[in-house]
Amino acid sequence: MRINAKQFGLKGKDKRADTRAMQKALKYAKKHKHTTIYVPKGEYHIHRPLVIYDSTTLILDDEAVLKRVGKDTLLKNGNWLKSYYGYDGNGHIHIAGGTFDMNGYQYPYNNTAMCMGHAEDIQIINVTFKDVVGGHALDACGINGLYINRCQFLGFNDNNGTRPFSEAVQLDIQVKGAFPKFGATDGTITKNVVIENCYFGGSKTPHMDAWNRAIGSHASRYNQFYENLHIRFNTFEGMNQYALTPLKSKDIFVHHNVFKNCVGGLRFLAVKDGKNAQDLKGNVRPTQAGKNLYIYRNQFLGYMAKDAIRIQSYNNIKHNRVLIAQNNFGYSHQTLYLKDIQNLHLSSQGNIKVKKVNVKSI
Repeated sequence: MRINAKQFGLKGKDKRADTRAMQKALKYAKKHKHTTIYVPKGEYHIHRPLVIYDSTTLILDDEAVLKRVGKDTLLKNGNWLKSYYGYDGNGHIHIAGGTFDMNGYQYPYNNTAMCMGHAEDIQIINVTFKDVVGGHALDACGINGLYINRCQFLGFNDNNGTRPFSEAVQLDIQVKGAFPKFGATDGTITKNVVIENCYFGGSKTPHMDAWNRAIGSHASRYNQFYENLHIRFNTFEGMNQYALTPLKSKDIFVHHNVFKNCVGGLRFLAVKDGKNAQDLKGNVRPTQAGKNLYIYRNQFLGYMAKDAIRIQSYNNIKHNRVLIAQNNFGYSHQTLYLKDIQNLHLSSQGNIKVKKVNVKSI
């Protein structure tokens, strides 16, 4: 079934009518599974979070804009009044086209554009995310099967300087403090991810810069691994920290990307100690590293104040199986820092500086 959101009273630039109409369309799709909602060309003002439900396809015209005119998120796939566990929440959600504009210049409030948690099969294609303050374009927390293709992530502002770790796409784990929107903090982790053919950079809006980080994680728990991540054919331009910051993962493939004038390229860390090293019951556990990291055929262009690639563990616990091959490092002062790796394959990296500490090569 296909419906047009205008059937439900969508007007354009009317925060009450537009928010009400969009939510009515989404609730209609909830009752009639496998419904496609079409949003036509226009600018629609959203003043409270929209909730999208299971098996819904949301298609926006290329010139359709959902524009935040409040303090909260634009779209989420759950309600804080309901419990969600594992991957059994609202899944099989496909979103394509249009712009999700967080309107950060006029509404400089910290929040995230799109929040997806406790679900399977989330697909986001040809969507522009714009002008986020403090939060993320997409917070994917406890997702099994995330596909992002041909999206643009434009404009970010850390207005009080407390969010240097904010990623455009956060791959997250359902633990306390990580995902405040809804759902059980049961340790459900994001896995089976493809992010391809996307652009991460600044926008032309005043006070909106490029992102601090493009894709990454900053929460973990013992024996929980972000798994099967494919980051390929993307462009990261002007990131203000490391562009990619995967944390204690396994089976990661980073290839055919362009890192252009970023402060740093890719950083891959083990979990040393603290709450991220605890198990799901809160017990203190030892350092834990990742495995199977493949970095190849990427381009690192321009001066980088931090390393082009930094792989690091702690307490003599080693990452296992790392390949770095056939990358193009376009600036002689770029560096690689490699610490605590078992089974490293490192092909010729040209004239850049490579520092290896406690590394065993294949």
